[in-house]
Amino acid sequence: METAAAHHPTITIYIDAEAYGVPAGRTTVESLRAVRRPPVSDGKELWLDIEDAQDELIDNAGTIELRDGMRFFTEIDAINIRIDRIEYEVYKRKMTGAELRTLPSPDVPADRDLWRDVPDKRDVKVQDEDIVHLKDGMRFFTAPGRINPGSER
Repeated sequence: METAAAHHPTITIYIDAEAYGVPAGRTTVESLRAVRRPPVSDGKELWLDIEDAQDELIDNAGTIELRDGMRFFTEIDAINIRIDRIEYEVYKRKMTGAELRTLPSPDVPADRDLWRDVPDKRDVKVQDEDIVHLKDGMRFFTAPGRINPGSER
């Protein structure tokens, strides 16, 4: 006689960086929230961490297909970053260059480039389509997109 476990092998998923063994396959989000110890409280949102793409808010009333290595997280604390020496609080762990350009008011103009200040290394130009994994304290700056050396002002 076959058991349900034969159809659903145990896989490892991560919730808030903690590993949990769960059966593979479709499950309710309510059951997924109960996996974490302590369970994810009703007041917190649950997110699917998607590598190199925008993370996805999980619908509490839905179901989800669990696969080995999936990563989930609950609401995150604010991440403080700086653009042109002005501090901004963001609540995403990943943002595109285009999203970062909209943080200042007014937005970073199209004729300016956005750069990530990398301590002790060459700074990195951030294109609109680039996905930046944000960490507290990251610094960015803008510079003219085109510089004409020797031109008169």
